[in-house]
Amino acid sequence: MNKPLRLAIEGNIGVGKSTLLKTLPLELGENWYPLPERADEDPEFKRLLNEFYADPNKRVDLQAWITNSRIAECKTLRDDSHYIFERSFIGDMIFCHANFMRHERPSGELLGFYYDIMQAARDWPLDGVIYLKAAPQTCYDRILSRSRNAEDGIPMEYIRYLHNCYETHLPEIAENLGIPVITINWEAFQTTDFVAEKLEKFLQSDIYDTTIRKTA
Repeated sequence: MNKPLRLAIEGNIGVGKSTLLKTLPLELGENWYPLPERADEDPEFKRLLNEFYADPNKRVDLQAWITNSRIAECKTLRDDSHYIFERSFIGDMIFCHANFMRHERPSGELLGFYYDIMQAARDWPLDGVIYLKAAPQTCYDRILSRSRNAEDGIPMEYIRYLHNCYETHLPEIAENLGIPVITINWEAFQTTDFVAEKLEKFLQSDIYDTTIRKTA
């Protein structure tokens, strides 16, 4: 891994992305840095998230803030360091599919917003996605157990629907962008060294090399 790498951890709400992000960069070695979404730290994020869960019509405000914050963060990344994102522009696009692209005729504004995110994903490309996969009920149970105030009242139906969106749209978005995906069963939390070993083998595999060469 000579060149600086940009990886993202993706998965449903509650699957365990932030938990893995805390330890994976340390396991991968020197010069790896985590980029959390800081959901528990930023008051503006928490305000918009609370508004979204209370009124789904606020979804564009929330997603626009997340995407713009992600763009600003990408502009600060060093060229000599490796980074792991907690969610990415791909996750933003899946959120769009889950919350407004499913409408029969999305407005021109919404379509334009979606393609702006896609362009950002091309401007700051990922080298790979780690998809943590768990059943909707598992994710829902973890949401209840961690008791984040902003997540109070998330219906099980939404978690199930978002799971289906990840299953459907993550492969097609990643293929369109030429980004390889490694899927890890996260029904039970795996050890960090297990994930690091799978990731390192994957990054050295022919599958990874072939996917990257498609867009080279």
